[in-house]
Amino acid sequence: MVVYADLLMLINFIVNFFLLYITGRTLKLKIKLKFIILAAVIGSGYTVTLIYPALNVFSAFYFKILVAAMLIYISFGNRGFICNFKISAVFILYSMLLAGICMFVEYSNCSYTGDYVIINFPYEWLFISIMVLYITIDRLVIYVKDRNKMFKLIYDVDIVFKNKSKTVKAFLDTGNELREPATNLPVVIVEKSVFENINLEGMDKFYIPYRVINGKCGKLQGFKPDVVKIDFGQETKYREVIIAICKDKLSKFDDYHALLSRGVI
Repeated sequence: MVVYADLLMLINFIVNFFLLYITGRTLKLKIKLKFIILAAVIGSGYTVTLIYPALNVFSAFYFKILVAAMLIYISFGNRGFICNFKISAVFILYSMLLAGICMFVEYSNCSYTGDYVIINFPYEWLFISIMVLYITIDRLVIYVKDRNKMFKLIYDVDIVFKNKSKTVKAFLDTGNELREPATNLPVVIVEKSVFENINLEGMDKFYIPYRVINGKCGKLQGFKPDVVKIDFGQETKYREVIIAICKDKLSKFDDYHALLSRGVI
C-alpha cells in the first residue's frame, strides 16, 4: 500500500483544524486562528507515528490523550485543569463521532439509486470539502456580524472651530473614558490627517495623559473646538470636548478617523 505522507498530513491538518474550531464554537470560547493553525500543524505532524513502525510506541492510547490535551492547551490556553479537561473531552468526543461517521460510510460506500450504482465514492474529499466550506462560511458570517455591530457605533461628527467645520466619521469606544485633567472635559481622539489643510496654530494647547492596556504611558496634544455636533440619526447633539491629535491610523480599513469617549455620549 502506497501512502503519500504530504497528502496524509494535509488531510489531518484540515481535520484537526475543523475539530478544534467546532470545539471552540460549541463551547463559545474565544477563537484565535493562529493558535488553532499551530495546533493543527502539530497534530498533523503527529500522524508520522502511523507511518513509521519505529514510532508506533507514540501511537498508544495514552499518547493520543496527551496529544489531544496539548492541542487544546495550544489552541485555547490554560483555563484551569477542570476547564481544559472538559474542552479536551468535547474535542475527543467530536473526533470519535467523526471517526464513527467515516467508518459507517466506508462500509456503506456502495449506494443504489434507481438504475444507478455509485461505487467507491471518495467520501474523504467530500468530508474535507464540507469542513472547509463550514469554516469559510462561519468565518464570513462572523465577519459580517462584527462589521454590522461596528457600523452601528460609527457616527458623523462635525468639529466646529474658527468659523470652520470639519466632518469626520467617529467610532464610539465604550471602553474609552479619557478626559482632559484641567477641564475634566471628555476627549475625542482624531487622526492628524483630518486637519492636514487646517492651521491650528494660535489655539490653546492641552496635554492629555493616557495609559494603554499594556502599561505604556504618554501624552496627547489637543485643542478645544467651539463645539462638536454628533449626528445620532433622529437628533443632533452638541458637546463641549477636547480634541486630541493622534498620528496613527485608528482604523485599518479607514472606516472611521476618530474615537469618541463614553463621556461624550
